[in-house]
Amino acid sequence: MMKTAIKLGLIFVLQCVLTNNLFAQVIPTNVVGDKAYFSQNVEVEKFAGKRFQLKVATKVLRGTDNSKSSVIALIRKKNNSVGFHTDLVQSLKSNSNWEISIIEGKIDSGAKTFEIGGYCTNDGIFSFDDFKLKVELSPGKWENVSIENGGFENGDFQNWIAGTNNRQVNFDGVKFSIEPKASFNGKFSLQIECKYTNYGNNEKAGNYAVVNGIKLYYEIYGSGKPLLLLHGNGGSISGNKVRIADFKNTYKVIAVDNRAQGNSGDNGKELTYNLMADDINNLLEKINIDSAYVWGQSDGGIIGLLLAMKHPDKVRKLAVWGANIQANEQAFAPKVYESIVNASKNGKNEKDRQLNKLMVNYPNIPLSDLKDITAPVLVMSGDRDAINIDHTIGIFQHIPNSQLFVMPGATHFGAYEKPGLFNLILSEFFNNFVRKL
Repeated sequence: MMKTAIKLGLIFVLQCVLTNNLFAQVIPTNVVGDKAYFSQNVEVEKFAGKRFQLKVATKVLRGTDNSKSSVIALIRKKNNSVGFHTDLVQSLKSNSNWEISIIEGKIDSGAKTFEIGGYCTNDGIFSFDDFKLKVELSPGKWENVSIENGGFENGDFQNWIAGTNNRQVNFDGVKFSIEPKASFNGKFSLQIECKYTNYGNNEKAGNYAVVNGIKLYYEIYGSGKPLLLLHGNGGSISGNKVRIADFKNTYKVIAVDNRAQGNSGDNGKELTYNLMADDINNLLEKINIDSAYVWGQSDGGIIGLLLAMKHPDKVRKLAVWGANIQANEQAFAPKVYESIVNASKNGKNEKDRQLNKLMVNYPNIPLSDLKDITAPVLVMSGDRDAINIDHTIGIFQHIPNSQLFVMPGATHFGAYEKPGLFNLILSEFFNNFVRKL
C-alpha cells in the first residue's frame, strides 16, 4: 500500500504540473435540461417588514403544452434562508401580446436581497421587459427601488445573469437575446428562445442499426472528429447528456444505448462484453466511421478496452472511468462484488438480474493482454470508486501509452458528480497527450 500511495502522489504531482495552466482557465459548463432562468439581486435589507409591489411585462409563446414561464421573486435572508417567493409552477398565461404581471407581498424580517428575474421551461419563446419594484414606506407612501437595467435599455444583458444567486451558467438549447423590436416600453426587451433536446429519446438525432441480430439505438450530434460515448451498466444515452451538450460543438458525437439497455434490443443471447464490443464495431462500420475518440463509463469502459484490443483501427484515443478487467472481489471495493452477486439472483426484475449477472461473470481479461492496446488511453477513477484503486492502477501500468487520473472526492460516478472538471480533463486528453516517463 505504501508503494501505491507513493505512486499516486507522484502521478498527482506530475498531473498538476502538466495541467497547471489548464485549471487557471474559466471553463463554461452547460446546464442540460428543460429549464432556463435569469435574475439579479437587489439589496432590500433596509426595507425589511415593508410591503412591496413588483411589476413585469411578459409575453409567452409556448412551444408545447408542457411549456411554462414564470416571474422569479425571491427574498433571501441574512442567514441565507428563503422568505417570500413565487411559485414557479404557476405559469404565466400564453399571450402573443405584452401583459403586465403584478406580484405583491411583504419583505421578510431579516431580509438581505430580493432576487428578481424570469424562469421558463420546455420549448417556446419567452419575453420580459420593464421590471419595476416599489416598497411602501408608510401607508400610501411608496418609493421606487432601483433595478439596474430593469428595462434592458442598455441594449445588453448587463446587471443580469443567466442563473440565480450570482451563479453564471449556460443552458443547453437556450438563446438569450436583447431584442430591438416590439418591446413593451423603450427600445429593447429580453427574449429567451428555448429548444429543449430530449437526449436519449430524440427523434431528430436518433436512429437504429441492425447489428449482430439486434437493433442498436444511437444518436448523432454535431460535426468534426467522431467521439463515441458508451454508458455504464443499466444506463442509457440520457446519462451522457452533459457530455453531448459540451462536446457537440467540437466533435461529431455518437452516443449509443448498449445492447439490452435504453432503446436498444436484446435477442436473448448471453450478455458478454466481447459481444457488446462487436456490436459497437459493427455499428461504426455501418455508419461509416473509420475511427473515433472513445469515452466509456464503467461497463462502457470495459467495452472501450475490448474495442481497442480487438479492433485497434477503430480507436484513436480511449478514456475509461471505473473500468475493471476481472470479475472478482479483488477488482471491486469491499462488499461491492458481494452486492452484485446478490442482485444477479434477487434483482427486482429479469432485466436487473440479467445486467448484474453480466458483471458477475465478466470480464475476464488477463493483465498481460492490455499490452496489445496501441491507442493512447486515459484511465480514470474516483478516489472513492466502486473499483479497487489498486486494480485501476494495474490497468494503467499495463497499457503502454496511458495516463492516470484519480478525481478527489469522487465515487464511481465522478463524471456526473463533477461534470465541469470531468469534461475539462477529458477535453485536455483528447487534445493533448503526454507519454509515460
